[in-house]
Amino acid sequence: MEKKPKGILQNIVTYFCFKTDPNSVTKLTKLCYLADVYHYQMHGKRLTEVPFRHFRYGPWAEAVQMTLEELYEEGIIKETKVKTKKGQDATIPKPNIPQTEITLSKDAFKTLEDVIIDWGRKTTDEIVNYCKKTLPFLDTSFNEIIDFSRTDEIKEYARKKGISENKSATLSVISNKRLLDKTLKGVKEAQEGKLLTYKEIFG
Repeated sequence: MEKKPKGILQNIVTYFCFKTDPNSVTKLTKLCYLADVYHYQMHGKRLTEVPFRHFRYGPWAEAVQMTLEELYEEGIIKETKVKTKKGQDATIPKPNIPQTEITLSKDAFKTLEDVIIDWGRKTTDEIVNYCKKTLPFLDTSFNEIIDFSRTDEIKEYARKKGISENKSATLSVISNKRLLDKTLKGVKEAQEGKLLTYKEIFG
């Protein structure tokens, strides 16, 4: 009988374990966080309901670790001992079976694919540094649960200025050269029939 992950977080964690190598629990956690950031940006809602907290080394969620433990017990993912570049012993999650079935919506798959394209081959340090620069993380105090409604620059500008999101979209783009340049880049690429990921436009 084929072993399959159950529930959205098990499916996401399994997907990332199969798609990224080398991996680590820290990198895996940050990828799950970025999946929520990307999905909220594109669809106005999170992909998971995991409570991520603002910690010193970026967003952290105990639920990701607990989900990994479940996947270990179910035999879908295994702990593999490796040596780091610094010669230290480390344990990383890897697939324990050759293949499995991931059950997610088309939008969810697109989000995870975008995250993999942008971050799948990046180091843990690179991902941590980027996560610590995202609006939800920056606008949350240490040890607090991260508020993903702070993901959108336009909505955040509207909230701070007390104006409508439509007016914010115009004013923030005009007044923010970086955002203006990136918005024009996205429009140009779209006119040329190219589809860019969120990070390629706004990263």
